[in-house]
Amino acid sequence: MKREAEPELMISREQVIAYANADFSQGEKDFIEFIKNYLKVNKIKLSDNDLIIDLGCGPGNISERLSNEWPDVNVIGIDGSREMIKEAESRRNLKRKLNSKKFIKLNYICDDIKNLKLDQFGSKQKISLIVSNSFIHHLTCIDQFFKCILDLSSNETLNFHKDLKRPLNHQEAFALKFKSSQKYNDVLTNDYYASLLASYTAIEIEKQILQNSITSMDVIEDGEQYLIVYGKV
Repeated sequence: MKREAEPELMISREQVIAYANADFSQGEKDFIEFIKNYLKVNKIKLSDNDLIIDLGCGPGNISERLSNEWPDVNVIGIDGSREMIKEAESRRNLKRKLNSKKFIKLNYICDDIKNLKLDQFGSKQKISLIVSNSFIHHLTCIDQFFKCILDLSSNETLNFHKDLKRPLNHQEAFALKFKSSQKYNDVLTNDYYASLLASYTAIEIEKQILQNSITSMDVIEDGEQYLIVYGKV
C-alpha cells in the first residue's frame, strides 16, 4: 500500500484534548519497559549529568513517564504544535502543585525538529537518550527524522523510537480503524486511520538506516501495529 502523508502538526484544540484524555497507558508502559530493559542489559545508568529528549512529545505522556522513571535526569519534551506544548505544560504544572517534588527536571520546548541543533541544549548535560513515540509517521519525509537524530546524537547517544507500521493494504487498515473505534472517539479514530496510511514500513526505515551509513541501529516489529527503531547513530 502506497504511503499517504498527513499534516505534520496537530494544532486543533479538539485533537489536543482528545489525545490528552485518551488512555494509551499500556503501550506507553511497554515502551518504557523496553528502554529500561535495554539499559539494564547493557549496564547503563543515568544520572543528573544526562539529558533525555522526547521528540514529538504531544501532551507529554512519554515525557512524564521518562521523568517519573529517572527523576534526577533532565527531560525535555519537544513538539512543533504550540497547543500540544500548552497542554503538556498545563498538565505538568498541575501535578507539580499536587506534589512539589514531581517533574522538577521536566521541561518543554515548542520548536520544529528541522531547527533543532545540538548546541542549543548547552554543554552541561550530554544527550544520553533521544526518544519518540508515534512521531516518525507525522513527518512528510523520513529524511527529516534521520537528519534530526544525527544532528542531536553523539557517539554515545541511544535512540529509542516507537511508531506505527503501515498496513499491507487498505482492508487491513480499515480493520484496524474499526477496532480502534470500539475504544476511542471519532477524532482519535480518524486520526489513527490517517496515521496508519502515513506510517512507514520496516523496509523503508531500514533503507534509510543503510543510506545514512548507520551500523548500530535496528528495527523490530512490536506486535501487529508497531515498530521500534533503536540503537546508536
